[in-house]
Amino acid sequence: MIDPTIDSTFRALAVDRRYGPAILERWSRLASSDATEILRLAEELRPSENQLRDLWNWIDEIAARDHSTPDKVLAAPPVASVWRRHLGRNDRLKLIKGALRRLRFPELSATEERLAGLIATLGLPRHVRVVVPEFLEGDTLRVEITADSPAALRAAANALHTAAATATCDQLFALLAEAE
Repeated sequence: MIDPTIDSTFRALAVDRRYGPAILERWSRLASSDATEILRLAEELRPSENQLRDLWNWIDEIAARDHSTPDKVLAAPPVASVWRRHLGRNDRLKLIKGALRRLRFPELSATEERLAGLIATLGLPRHVRVVVPEFLEGDTLRVEITADSPAALRAAANALHTAAATATCDQLFALLAEAE
């Protein structure tokens, strides 16, 4: 059973944030420790109803897969480290979503880290940016070049040409194709 103080705080927040009856119904089924952490999430991040529902779904999916509980998911190291950071609400919300996403999709996150490592080993200059598709949806990548002169553009193009001829570049595209 949810502590009455926590319950009234969440219900007041739900009215303020205009959360619908489905959220309140879901809330009423929580264990007290889970309710405390969902309240913390809602108070500190002030998500919209859709954002809260998405986060809550991810939390429940992770908890079910790991035979855990929502409060333990929110206390997991990747998420807990975000809570400790002194950030604005939007930055914290983005990082919490990222941490939950990594917990929810560990293989996808590992592939993204491998891709980032391969991109780093290409040795491209700072003004040449390689961008992989979000959530690895697709097997193409985008290259962005920032140049303030013809010489800078030529240097970037040469660096990109050199990087494209490496085995690392081949590995990068092979990994993108696998992830799709």
